[in-house]
Amino acid sequence: MTGTFNPEALIVARESRKKTQAQLADSVDISQGLISKFENGVLIPPAEQLARIAACLGYPLSFFFEPGALREGKSGCLYHRKRKTLPAKTLNEIDAKMAVRLLNTRRLLNGLEIDGERMFHTMDPDEFGSAAAVAQALRVAWRVPHGPIRNLVTLIESAGGVVLTAPFGTHKLFGMSQWSARDRPLFFLNADTAMEELRWTLAHELGHLTMHGVPTAEDLEAQADEFAAEFLTPKAQVLPDLRALSFARLPALKMHWRITMKALIYRAEATGAISRQQSVRLYKQYMARRWNNAEPYPLDAEEPTLITAAAAVHMNDHGYTGPELAEAVRLTYEEFYDEFLQQPRERRTGLSVVP
Repeated sequence: MTGTFNPEALIVARESRKKTQAQLADSVDISQGLISKFENGVLIPPAEQLARIAACLGYPLSFFFEPGALREGKSGCLYHRKRKTLPAKTLNEIDAKMAVRLLNTRRLLNGLEIDGERMFHTMDPDEFGSAAAVAQALRVAWRVPHGPIRNLVTLIESAGGVVLTAPFGTHKLFGMSQWSARDRPLFFLNADTAMEELRWTLAHELGHLTMHGVPTAEDLEAQADEFAAEFLTPKAQVLPDLRALSFARLPALKMHWRITMKALIYRAEATGAISRQQSVRLYKQYMARRWNNAEPYPLDAEEPTLITAAAAVHMNDHGYTGPELAEAVRLTYEEFYDEFLQQPRERRTGLSVVP
C-alpha cells in the first residue's frame, strides 16, 4: 500500500464501528497500548497488524492511508439537530460515520461536473434583520414557487447539496450537516425518523449552513428553527390556512404543507393566527391521542438521487465495476452496495451529472 498511514483514519474507523480501543485491541489480539500509539501517530502499524485491524473494522486498507483531515467539525461548520439527552458516545459514533460519508462522497464526486439549477449561499441574519428574512431571501434566490415545498430533498440536490440517510440507532439525533471549503454541503439524516421530521431537520440544517458559517449568535438552534419555519411555511402564505385553526383541519394541513401537526400548532401561535389559549387547547388534544410519539398520516418519502446518479456515471460511462468503485471511495463492496447502490433511482433531481 502506497502513501502514509493516517492515524485519524484509524480513530474514525474505530468510532464509526462503535468500538473502544480496548475492544478493538481484543478483537485483533494486540494490546490497547499499541492501538493508542497508532492513533496518536507514535507508531505506524505493521502491515500484518493493520490488515487485521482493517478486516475487523470492515474498511479496505486504502481507507487508512487517506491523506488530510477526515473530521472538520471544529471549523464551526458542523451542526447537529439533537435532543439534549443524547449520550456523547453516541454522538461521537455518528460524527465518525458522517466523516466517513464525507470522504466517500468527496471521492465519488471528484472529477464530475454537477450542473445544478441553483447554488448555496451564505447570508448573515444580522444584515438581513432576522433568520426569517434570510429564509425569504433564499426562497427568492432559489426561485421556490409560492406555497409549500413539495420535495425538499430534490430542492437541496438541485443546488448541488448531498443528502444521505442512514439508521442512527437512536431517536435522539435527527440529522447533521457540514459544509467545508473542499466539499459540497452534506446533510446526513436519521433514516429512522418520519419524513415530516426529516424535512424540518433538513430545513433546520440548511439554515445553519446558510447563516452560521461563522457562528456569532447566542442561540444558533433557535435561529435555525426560525429559518426552517419561514422556509417551509412562509408567514404571508401560510397565515390564511392557520387562522381559526381547528384540530380537525390539522391532518389536511399537514399533508399540504408537509410538516408535523405539532409544528403547525406552534406556527399558528407564532404567526398570531391563534391565541396562546387556543394553542394550549390544541396541544392537549394532540397529547391526549399520544401523537407526540408517532404522528398518523405519514408523508411520502423524498428519496435522494444525486449520489446514485454519480455512481451510475462512473459505472456506465467510466467503466468502473462495483468493487472498483467501492475501493475508489474507500469502502468494502458490501457496504458501498448497501449505502449507495440500493437507493431508489426513479426520481429526477433537477440537475445532471456530467462525466
